[in-house]
Amino acid sequence: MSLKETYDDLFFKSSEVQKNLDTLKQRMEELDTQIQVIERNPNFLETDVEPLYELLWKARIDYKKQQTEFHTLTLQLQQLNHILEDLH
Repeated sequence: MSLKETYDDLFFKSSEVQKNLDTLKQRMEELDTQIQVIERNPNFLETDVEPLYELLWKARIDYKKQQTEFHTLTLQLQQLNHILEDLH
């Protein structure tokens, strides 16, 4: 695989990870809103929101993992970009 192909592959992967991050962020916002709506009810039960908090926690963990992957891909892309520039 050439450096250009590697760069293109990494760029595609980083775009996919960015889309995943955007989707996860939206999902976390939706869950947070749902939790707030339920908790505004003075008679809400912990069992009403517990599953939502669990989903929110899992989404945050996934977000952090995806964020780390995105940063790694970005660094690799920057390094490859410098190499490609030096070759031209």
